[in-house]
Amino acid sequence: MTRDVQMTVPARARGRSRLRGALLAVLLLAPGATLLAQGGGAPADPPAGAAAAPAGPTEKDLLADYGKAFKSRKPAERAAAVTALGDASRELPDKGTSKPVAKALADGLGDDELEVRAAAVGQLAWGRHVDTVLAAFKAMLEDQRKQIDKRITRPDPESRDYVGRASRLYGDACRALANYRDDRSAATLSDEIKSLRPNTDGANLSTRLVGDLARALLSFGTADAVENTVKQTQVYSEDDGFQEPAARAIHEALAEFSTAKGVAPPEWSKTYYVSWHDWFEANSKLFPKKLGKLDAPPTAPSDGMADKMTPPERGQPAPR
Repeated sequence: MTRDVQMTVPARARGRSRLRGALLAVLLLAPGATLLAQGGGAPADPPAGAAAAPAGPTEKDLLADYGKAFKSRKPAERAAAVTALGDASRELPDKGTSKPVAKALADGLGDDELEVRAAAVGQLAWGRHVDTVLAAFKAMLEDQRKQIDKRITRPDPESRDYVGRASRLYGDACRALANYRDDRSAATLSDEIKSLRPNTDGANLSTRLVGDLARALLSFGTADAVENTVKQTQVYSEDDGFQEPAARAIHEALAEFSTAKGVAPPEWSKTYYVSWHDWFEANSKLFPKKLGKLDAPPTAPSDGMADKMTPPERGQPAPR
């Protein structure tokens, strides 16, 4: 082999290596793409009688690539890694229902950045390992509520922006958890609604969270879920001007639920909480005691919930 040929072959090999690296980076960030780049050109035909090669990457492959991608310092890349793992895992033989996949996706719920959390909420909203999902959402909802509460009185634009985006995400997470119809899910949302305190001047956490939270809790339809929602109306009973927005939000959620059950709801009034207490006493036998423990995950998103959550964008006005 001449010197020119000896110099050219390694150079070409290095070029192919760089190209494969670039393709892997593109595939990693492409929405819906798998995490494993299959390089090396067109595969050769298998010998006659040989077993067919696997159609795609294995769970082990996906988790290995996800582990590397999720280490990125860029929130958008971590969110893309969550989405890519979630989408690709649904193509696996078990449709992504394993505990390792759920645990990996749950890392996104613990991320500090809202866009990463939003990606994880969408991916965990259905079809994932039940016990892992319920534990992950329980921790996320408590932390998200505390993060909102910590910033809610701060006047700076960054804090106000965070509060608006995080409040929407909190509601999405409540709906995602409610899709797992299990007494443990209902207990988590009951704990969340009990944690909400009366509004104060400039601190309207209840107004921001109670409407979506109440709707998610009421969707279980059990006696405990309904009673805990009704009891929360008493928290917003003071006629001080700060409580009425939250009072109206929880009243509307209860009225929608009652109407769907074919029972006329009480009219709004300043003593609405008394009316709802009487309503529950009259109708409590309509509601089952328990849901039990979920054996398998839901196979589709809940009604009104998109397959993938839209990350809350910076600069959007805060709800309410």
